[in-house]
Formats: sequence, structure tokens, C-alpha cells
Amino acid sequence: MEIVIGATAKVGPPPKKAPSPAGGYIEAKVLNVRPPRRRQLNPPGPNERRHNRSSNDPASGRVMVLLIPEGYNLPPDIGSGNYRIFLRFVPNRK
Repeated sequence: MEIVIGATAKVGPPPKKAPSPAGGYIEAKVLNVRPPRRRQLNPPGPNERRHNRSSNDPASGRVMVLLIPEGYNLPPDIGSGNYRIFLRFVPNRK
């Protein structure tokens, strides 16, 4: 029998946790909020690469940068555009 009091944690990557269930909430921290990109006033010239932009930012929109501390709760293909994201703002009461 071995009794160890106050042992340190094993060295290695943090344990993987199961993703949150469907409909679960993921907490995030807002890092930045900025206005949308401006639309180009002049049409692109022959040597410019602006031809491929498929969509412009809405004029009344805002661009938010979020930090999700527990990134393993996000789907691995989150950047594919196959997901809708809903935000709920709750005041931080400390």
C-alpha cells in the first residue's frame, strides 16, 4: 500500500473532456468589437485580387472576436460555415 499526500499531477497534456451536449452553452470572453469592413468605392483593377469576395459585411453589423477557454467544446469543423451560432448576453455580476 502506498499513501501519498500532496502529490503533484502527472506530466502530460490536459485530459480530454467530452463535448457539451447539444443545446448546451459555451462561455466565451469578448476580446474585441469593431465595425464591419468598408465596401470598396472603386471597382477592382485588372491586377487586383478583390474579384473573389463573395459577400460584404452588412453596414449595420459588428465584428466580434471571442475567446473560448475550453476549446474542446467546439466542433472540430467550426470554420466550415455549416453552423449557426446564437449569442446570449448575461451581465457579469461579481
